[in-house]
Order: sequence, then C-alpha cells, then structure tokens
Amino acid sequence: MKKSDLYEIAIKILGIYLFVSAIDLLRDVLTNFAVLEQTKQKPEAYNNFNQLPFLVLSIANFVFIVSFASFLTFKTKAITKLVCIATDYQETASLFAERKVVYEITLMILGLILVIWSLPDFAYKLKTHIQMVQNDVPLKDYDTGFLWLSGIKIFIGILSALSARPLAELLGRETKQDTYK
Repeated sequence: MKKSDLYEIAIKILGIYLFVSAIDLLRDVLTNFAVLEQTKQKPEAYNNFNQLPFLVLSIANFVFIVSFASFLTFKTKAITKLVCIATDYQETASLFAERKVVYEITLMILGLILVIWSLPDFAYKLKTHIQMVQNDVPLKDYDTGFLWLSGIKIFIGILSALSARPLAELLGRETKQDTYK
C-alpha cells in the first residue's frame, strides 16, 4: 500500500465522521426552528428577541458541514493530489490491513458508537413522550422531532454496522484513475 493510499483512507474517514456529526447539527436546526416558532406565538416570552439569525446560522453551519463532508468523501483523490508529494505515490507504507478492511472496521466502529451515544437519549425521549401521552399533556412538534432524530441516529448506526462490508467495498473500490498511477 502506498503512502498516498493512507492519506486517502484518512481523508475519507474524516468525511464519513463529519456526515455522522452533521446529524447532531440537524438537531440544532430543529431546535432553532422550534424556538423561532415559539417566538412567533409568544414574542414577549423572548423579549421580542429575533431568533431568525440563529436559525439561519444553524442551517448555514449544517449545509457547510454536509458540503465539506461530501467533498472529503467523494473528492478524496483530488484532495490527496494536493496533499501528497510525488514520492508519496511510490513510497510504500506498511499497514496491517487493506484499504477495504480499514473502511469496514471504521464503519463498524462508527455505527456502534452512534448507536451507543444515541440509545440513552432515545430511551429518555421515548419515556418522556409516553408519559406525556398517558397524562394527556399536549405534545410539542419539536419533542416529537427530537424523538424521531434520535431514532434516525440509531437506525443509521445499525445500518452502518450491518452494512459495513458492502459500504467498505463501495468506498474502497479501485477506479480507472487508480490503475494509471
């Protein structure tokens, strides 16, 4: 394995990690949206403070991170060309496993971490949601949204862990460009 291959692996792993962290940024967008809606209903509760800039910033942050993660994940070759010097393409580096195996391990660990971090939050939100329904307490849209978001994070984590091998095959496949180096 060439030294440049290690750069590609690291850059792609960073991009995948940013995709996962973008899920939490989506929660920030939903929170700011909910606060903006509450401000419209009861402006005096927030001293007529305009919440729109916070919503715009959270959306911009989310879009930026997703765009950057997409760039790192899908334009890895171009980034590697900028980062590596000519000798990195000839210099071999020893690694315990092939590229696809590293991706598979990373996706498995990433999926398990996502499930482990999201499960307590999901359980708490589900318990609260059930208690509110049983006590006929009116539900807020953002409470239900947060419950859904926690569930989606768990689903993505399980999906990542269960489909680590096919995703690793997809991420680690050789392109025509690789064969011409």
